[in-house]
Amino acid sequence: MKKSDLAIKNANIITMNRQQMEAEAIVIRDGQIFAVGSWDEVAPHTQGVQTLELAGKTVVPGFIDTHTHFLWTAFGEAAVNVSPANNHEELQTIIREAALNSSPGELILGAEFTEYPLVRDDRISILSALDAVSPDNPVFLFGITGHSSAANSLALEYLDLPEETPGIARDHEGNPAGMLADRANSIAFKKVLSTPESIAKTEAMIDQTIRKAHSVGITTLHALEGGLDYPHETIGKFRNTIPDLPLRIVLYYQTMEIDKVIELGLPRIGGCILLDGDVDPKTAALLEPYTSDPTCYGTLYYEDEVVNNFTFAAHKEGLQIAFHAVGDAAVEQALNAYELALQQHPRQDHRHRIEHCTIMHEEQILRAQRLGVALAIQPPFNHYWPHSNYFHDLGKERAWKVDQVRTFIRPNLLVAGGSDSTVTPMGPLIGVHAAVNHSNPAERIGVFDAMALYTINAARIAFQEDDRGSLEVGKLGDLVVLAENPFDVDLRTIKDIKVEKTVIGGNIVYQSE
Repeated sequence: MKKSDLAIKNANIITMNRQQMEAEAIVIRDGQIFAVGSWDEVAPHTQGVQTLELAGKTVVPGFIDTHTHFLWTAFGEAAVNVSPANNHEELQTIIREAALNSSPGELILGAEFTEYPLVRDDRISILSALDAVSPDNPVFLFGITGHSSAANSLALEYLDLPEETPGIARDHEGNPAGMLADRANSIAFKKVLSTPESIAKTEAMIDQTIRKAHSVGITTLHALEGGLDYPHETIGKFRNTIPDLPLRIVLYYQTMEIDKVIELGLPRIGGCILLDGDVDPKTAALLEPYTSDPTCYGTLYYEDEVVNNFTFAAHKEGLQIAFHAVGDAAVEQALNAYELALQQHPRQDHRHRIEHCTIMHEEQILRAQRLGVALAIQPPFNHYWPHSNYFHDLGKERAWKVDQVRTFIRPNLLVAGGSDSTVTPMGPLIGVHAAVNHSNPAERIGVFDAMALYTINAARIAFQEDDRGSLEVGKLGDLVVLAENPFDVDLRTIKDIKVEKTVIGGNIVYQSE
């Protein structure tokens, strides 16, 4: 990545360094911060350096998104966006147009499908709705959460799922209804995303996805890739391109095959290694049953022995591990595995991660704190799906404690923020806004702590606090210029603050019009 020189003056610089919280000028030389302070202090170091006069504009460290599915996000840029559809009729309008623009037999792929308002329409199954407007084309819709998908009849023929596959929704007569969850969804994702056509479409959209990240101030992005979605060769190819991309990417390989991670020279493994699913399809694994179905506790996707053996092996190799755990039973399984590995092979400062932690109890939080486990949370979930959305499935008492933020903020517990793109769009300021304006007032935090989720804490969760996350001498010259100061605006408008410039290594990689 190119390294450049840049100076900034007359700015409101929020360093996120508690030893020097504010400054008015900064100098970047050869891609690294050379000086921070008053203009008088840094001016002697600016000879021959391009200088930006910001007239009081706010500067913050480059934002870090700790949980994205980058390649999936890129693929979504090439697919038909069906997120505007709120009912079958609106969805049919979008798919009908896509079918008219496709050759007979061509697979139509839709992204950001918002599953549940649609599939609860009992008048017609999602399969029948899609068949009616696309009788000659298979249609496959990726659910926005990744835990379910939808298909028409031709797509189900293409997928050729065995009858007994768990997760195939059926109507009252036992026929497929078009919705896929659990194992059926995983198999479908793998088959659709790993085709040469899908991989080519993804690669073609990488530059556009990077530009989108730049436009919201992201300078470092954790890409959680692989698993059932992509073949090993594709992950290896992506790994090799990362150094040449104009975005700092931290790759988490979602696999339990430790040798493949070591082969790629990665110090970490996992990401969304799914210990369970999600609340809406009732696949999030719970210690107590769903309120909406007292016979259902969700699904643990792996036996304890499998999780424990993998965790110990990866831990002993010195790798940082990350698991997806939405329900409290899945969180418990992850904590049990981490604790067992640490008992068998003590290791300091491992920073093993749990992703999401949607439902997590106080005793589990204390245990994570004691074990040194880090929590990678997604505050935007609460912005798009407030806690009241969970009343039906979890009951009001549990719903009030969904997607906690303030409860997690305590000494010696590392908590960092992400988007889970494409589940929610990339945009750290949305995350800051969500953490400050949580739908449960008891879970709201201050602006500094919210900013830390996407800066210094986000750097720490990947062992990168020595070179990013705050604006300090010796760190990377990554920063963002904002049109307004998030510490001064009406808290309800933080998400609307405009990113004016994004700088990586002293290079201005984004500038608003």
